[in-house]
Amino acid sequence: MKPVKSYLPGSPESGVYAELTDHRPAPPFKPVAGHEAGRRPRSLSDKQRATFLGTAVERVIEEARTRAGRWIRRLDTIHKSGCRTKQQRWNALAALAEPILARVDLATLCLGWLDESGAFRLNRQRGLAQDGDLTECRVSRTLTDLERAGYVRRRVRRIYKHGMHWISRVTLHLRPRFFIDLGLSHQLAEARTKKKVARERKLREISARQQKDALQELADQQQRRESHRRAEGARRAQAEQQANVQHIEYARERAAELHRLALAYPDKSRAELVAILDRTHPPA
Repeated sequence: MKPVKSYLPGSPESGVYAELTDHRPAPPFKPVAGHEAGRRPRSLSDKQRATFLGTAVERVIEEARTRAGRWIRRLDTIHKSGCRTKQQRWNALAALAEPILARVDLATLCLGWLDESGAFRLNRQRGLAQDGDLTECRVSRTLTDLERAGYVRRRVRRIYKHGMHWISRVTLHLRPRFFIDLGLSHQLAEARTKKKVARERKLREISARQQKDALQELADQQQRRESHRRAEGARRAQAEQQANVQHIEYARERAAELHRLALAYPDKSRAELVAILDRTHPPA
C-alpha cells in the first residue's frame, strides 16, 4: 500500500483521503430541518447540456427505451449465457446517466472535482442514488454491470479513519469506451484535451498561490519572531532598570541608617556600626 503522502493532492487517487485527518474533527452543525434539507439535485447545466454530454444522456435514454442495439451494445451482452441484460438495469442506467455525466471530471474521467486548494474531492454513490431516485444497492448493481461491460472502473480503498474504525472510499472512473460506443469519441478527445490544459493551468495557479501564501506565512512568522524578540528585550531592559532603581534606593536607605546609627552610638567604631547595619539591613 502506498503512503498517503505519495499521492499528488490534485490526483483522483488522492480523493479517497480528502478531509481525513489524524484527529477526529468536531461534529458539524446540523440544522433542525436536517443536513440535507437544502440539497439541490445535480443535473447537467445548460452549458453542459449543449455539449456532447447532453447528447450522451439522450442516446443512453434512447437505447434504454428502444433496446435497438445502436449504442453501448456491450452492456447488453455481459451474460455468458447469451441472455440480454434485463430492462430494469437499463432503466436504472437511464436514471443514472445524467447524474453521472454531471459529476464527471473530463480531464481525468473521474467522478469528482478540484477544490480551491487543489485537492481532488470524490462524489459519493449516495448522491447518484438520490438524484436518480434509486436505492443505493440498485446503483451499486448497475455500476457492477457497467464495470463488467468495460464502461466503468471502480477502485475501492479501505482506510482506517481517525484510528477508530475502517471506512471504504470508492473512486469511480468512466472509461473512454463508454463514449466510443455512444459515437462520441472525437468530441470526448477534443473536450479532454481542453480540460487537461485548463486543469494544468488551474493547478499551476493554485501551486503558485500556495507558494506565495507559504512565503508570506514565513515572512509573517519572521516578523512575529522579531516582534517577540524586541518585546522580550524591552521587558528585560525595563526589569533591569527597575532593579537598578531599587538597588539605588536600598543603598540610600542603608546610608541613611548608617548615619543614624553613627549619631546614636558615637562611641562605636565604623566596623561595629556596619555589623549592626547588616543585621537590620542586609546587603543586597
